[in-house]
Parts: sequence; C-alpha cells; structure tokens
Amino acid sequence: MILYVGEDNLIEWDAMTTATDGNYLNSATVTFTLNARDGTELVSSVAMSYVSASDGKYQGILQASSYTLVPGTEYEIRITAAGSGYNGHRRIRARARYHRNRD
Repeated sequence: MILYVGEDNLIEWDAMTTATDGNYLNSATVTFTLNARDGTELVSSVAMSYVSASDGKYQGILQASSYTLVPGTEYEIRITAAGSGYNGHRRIRARARYHRNRD
C-alpha cells in the first residue's frame, strides 16, 4: 500500500466477513492505528465507518495533519474490528511517497 506524503489517505477493510458463517459484517466497531515498522504507535484509534450497502467495507481517513509521513519510510497500519461475536485484526504494510513519486 502507498501512503501519500502531505495528503489525506483512505484506509479500507473490504468485505469483512464472520469466520463462523462467512456472512458480511456490516455492524462492527472498526479502528486503525498508524505504526512505525518497530511497532511504535504514531497515530492512535482512528474510527472507520461502514460504507452503506457495501457488504462489509469499512473506511477511515488518515489525516495529513495527524502525522508527517517521511518519503521512503515503511509503516504498518493495524486495523481492529469487533462486533456481533467477531474480533478481527488486519496488518497492512505501507510505504510513504510523494504523489508524483519523487522519492
């Protein structure tokens, strides 16, 4: 995943399903954090909202004003979800760069 320096970045979890029956989970509490590769939390607990009629898609915005990304640096986005008997985690590796690929 690419995180663009100096811009708001859309973070998504697409098609979240339950492990027990495979149904889409459309009513969970979902948040993400931005972490350094060593695990240090840089931005904490950003809420992700369910996208109406999307079959389990959640989105949140990493605001450009919340942290200054360093071009060429790798980060980890940690998404946590809970609801309707479901607890899940997703980790996404990301690299920061300028939109015009100047790094």
